[in-house]
Amino acid sequence: MRESIPEPDHWANLLWALGAENILRGGGLPWLPSSRRTELLDHFTLPQVRERLAPQLDSELQRIDEQKRTARLGVYFENLWAFAFAQHPHYQLLHRNLPLRSAGRTLGELDFVVRHQPSGATEHWEIAVKFYLQVAGEFWVGPGLHDRLDIKLARMREHQLPLVHQPAARELLQRLDIHIHRQWALVPGRLFRPLGGEVSPLHRDLNPACCNFWWAPPDEFQHRFAGKPWRWVQLPKRTWLADSGYKAPHRDSCASLAGKIIDEGIHNPVCVAALDDDREVSRGFIVPGDWYESALAATV
Repeated sequence: MRESIPEPDHWANLLWALGAENILRGGGLPWLPSSRRTELLDHFTLPQVRERLAPQLDSELQRIDEQKRTARLGVYFENLWAFAFAQHPHYQLLHRNLPLRSAGRTLGELDFVVRHQPSGATEHWEIAVKFYLQVAGEFWVGPGLHDRLDIKLARMREHQLPLVHQPAARELLQRLDIHIHRQWALVPGRLFRPLGGEVSPLHRDLNPACCNFWWAPPDEFQHRFAGKPWRWVQLPKRTWLADSGYKAPHRDSCASLAGKIIDEGIHNPVCVAALDDDREVSRGFIVPGDWYESALAATV
């Protein structure tokens, strides 16, 4: 299926990273105010800023890829934010992935420590980009079954953000002359609900704007979409972010895409999108037939 795989648009992904809504609206986390997100997004949306910086972003990401540090989507997402902090006039990037160690033990790591220039405040940011599939109504699990929304939230709320208040961590930060004035959390992403089943109510903390996506085994996918006049593409991980801008020279019919995925052997969920002309109109995961049972086991 190599001919059907789109290429990411890094600048479109940068704008998505800066502006996409959090998948949660509560959860006891210090969400970055929307005004701060808007300020960041407005700057990088300026045509003259894109003209000047887009080639630099492409070259920086290419250099990182050539060093083969990691292909993880979460690290790519952090790379986009690191670029934004380094290039926006209101921010100074002080530390990224700052490890805090005491007595030979790692206490944890801070995603970003930045200075917000207009206020003079030093800020600790914890960020993550997450894609979860709904299972048994109340659970949300990652497509690879290695991640779960409730566990991720609890870790961010109970460990990652409180870390800076631990006595040992505070002493280490003082030695580095870091004085955290405030903290922010960001968790944009998408939430995928099962096709063809009864739709259960969403928890009040979930953001409905992030839930207009689906997952289905191949037969349900074909049953639901065979009559649509759309063309379909398989999305590699770096095109899971922005829903526009990626280059998709080859597109399949619903039946053709499902047939290729089945013929190649579907062992893990495959992210796909439907295009009407060049506009994305639907996105979801096609999952193996036994995926749901494995996902149920991951909720225990």
